[in-house]
Amino acid sequence: MKRFVAFLLILIVSSLTGIVSGASAKDMTVQVNETQLRAMPAYYGAVVSTVNYADRLRVIEQKGSWVKAVSLRTNAQGWVHISALTSKRLAPKAGAGSAPTSVSTGELSAAEKGFTEQIERDYRRKNRSIDFTWVDRMEQITVTPQQSMSFLSEGGLRPAEGGVQ
Repeated sequence: MKRFVAFLLILIVSSLTGIVSGASAKDMTVQVNETQLRAMPAYYGAVVSTVNYADRLRVIEQKGSWVKAVSLRTNAQGWVHISALTSKRLAPKAGAGSAPTSVSTGELSAAEKGFTEQIERDYRRKNRSIDFTWVDRMEQITVTPQQSMSFLSEGGLRPAEGGVQ
């Protein structure tokens, strides 16, 4: 009887382990206009491919706030920041271009910080004496992953894998 119970217990644990490990891969949807799959989990990682709003990705690994995923549309594989994804299934409106119904990465980042375009407009209206010239100029600056890597290299810095979280 003890052998039977032990065998049954092993069988149950084995089947549960199989169920749990099979559930580890999950699909997520891109919730920004477009974002990049990168060669490493960092914003300065080389761009492997671009994915668009409503594209489905199969998550195969996660490191902090970065996930390694495969595009179900193109089979491209790379790392993407979790803020660009949602577990909801999204679909662009019929007849729409690339995806005008989505938000940009910048808008998403601002929203996460609680600062939307509407809040900025209201703040500017209430604080007309403040000069936003340099803020506006800084918002126009773009830095490529290559420029970031060059900056780090010239400074003798070697980021840990995963880079910027």
